[in-house]
Order: sequence, then C-alpha cells, then structure tokens
Amino acid sequence: MLSVHSSECRVAIEEDIVSCTFRGRLRLGYSQVHAGDLVHVSQSAGAYVIDEIATRRNLLSRPPIANVDQAIVVTAITQPPLDLLYVDRILAQLEFEEIQGVICVNKQDIENEGEIGRVSRIYSSAGYKCVVTSAVTGYGLDGLAGLVRGKVTVFAGQSGAGKSKLISALMGVKLLTGQLSQGLRGRHTTRWVQLIRAPGDGYIADTPGFSRLDLVDVEPHELGFLYPEIKERAALCHFPRCLHKTESRCEVLDALSKGKIAQERYSNYLMLLEEATERAKRRYE
Repeated sequence: MLSVHSSECRVAIEEDIVSCTFRGRLRLGYSQVHAGDLVHVSQSAGAYVIDEIATRRNLLSRPPIANVDQAIVVTAITQPPLDLLYVDRILAQLEFEEIQGVICVNKQDIENEGEIGRVSRIYSSAGYKCVVTSAVTGYGLDGLAGLVRGKVTVFAGQSGAGKSKLISALMGVKLLTGQLSQGLRGRHTTRWVQLIRAPGDGYIADTPGFSRLDLVDVEPHELGFLYPEIKERAALCHFPRCLHKTESRCEVLDALSKGKIAQERYSNYLMLLEEATERAKRRYE
C-alpha cells in the first residue's frame, strides 16, 4: 500500500502502481488502513479491489505508517536549533516499536564541523548508525542512499531540518513543502502519508512528520530499555527495577562516570524519566 486517501488507495503490484478500492467490509473501516500495509488484491471488471489486509509487523501512529524497517532521524545544528531531547523522544518511540533508528546530521555545508562531530559521537556511542549529509551539495548522499536500499524508510525530525530536500535529492523528485518561516522552521504541506518507490527496491515515506510526539506509555523502570546503551548494562544493576538515578551498585551510573554513556543522552533520560514517573502517578491515583 503506497497511500490511502478517502476510500481509494494506490498499491504497488510488482513494477506497476494501480489505483484500488476496498472490498465492501473494508470500505467502512478504510481509516484503519495505512500506507505500508501489505494487501491482497483481486481484479474484477477491469478494476482492482483490496480484499484483505495482512498482519502488520509494526505501526507508527504519528505519522500513520505500517511495516516500517527503519527511521532516519534528520537534525541540523543551528537551522533549526539542535534539540537532542526531541531526537531522543523519537528514538525512544522507535525502540518501543522495534524499528531501527538512524541519525542523519544534515546541512553539512553550513554547520560547524565540531558540533557535527559531537552529535555524531553521542549517537554512535549509543549504538546508532550516523550519517552526515548536505542536500544542497550532495555530501554524504551516496551513503544515505545505501541505507534506504531495499527497506521501507521513514524520515523524521524537526521541521526545517531538510527532510524533504534529502528525499528529493535521493529520489530525483521535488516534494511539496511550504516556505520557510522567519524562524527558519519549515512547514511540510503533505496532506497524507505516501510511500515513494526508491532506487534499489526500497520505499521512502513522505510524511507530515512527527509533529506532536508524546513519550511512549511505559513504566518508569522500563524507560531504560528504550536506550540501547542503558539496556545493555541494566541487567547488571544490583536492583531489578533500577531507575539508574541514585541507586547504589548501578552499572549505568558507573558507565556514566567513566564516560561510556554520553552525558547529553543521560540528561535527556532523566527528563523523560520524570515524565514517565508523573504519568504513572496520575494513572494510579
């Protein structure tokens, strides 16, 4: 399924892209059908009809897209200003959905090389693939193209970071984006999610973006499992439900003190932990 709009959708069948309608029982619930769904299609009287939706591997809710292999989280350093907490929110959601996250530091042509290196080190040390790109000059696009080959990929990140320009550069197409505001924050004008066939037998999701992202609903002691660098050490902590905050004999705090966990990531973890704790209190009041 490439896109869903009203009661019609576009579906890729081998090399062809066809317009389909829904079988009667599916038509009533078309809003529950999403780009990325694998579907069974039949042909009747020259028209294509979707008969069944296959079981999903995963489903993102914002943006709504199914069966995602990876998400490339695009960020800049100054235009727009770097927001690592926002990046970590996205990564936590991806870990929760068991979707591979990739960090892309864009606008290499205008950003500070030292800051680009710092951000790349933060996320490389956490276990994420990192690429540095410029949609304007083409820097790093070959590496980015290799990452999307053969996969269903979502691009995420702040407005204005250059997601649509990167997709356009990779695909050789121009995507519809709004004019940058005076604050240099772009407004994506895509009205619904659509998958675009990419070179190398992959698909890229052109989406309205992760515009309103809440912390995934996990218990406070479970949050650490959404941080790969914390997860790999949590099993060695003395307390089974260690929050990695003030507890003694905590392997995570020990790794932090030795510089094996980035302070920026840990500080964001504490902020998200506070949110999870407050949510838990309201749930059990």
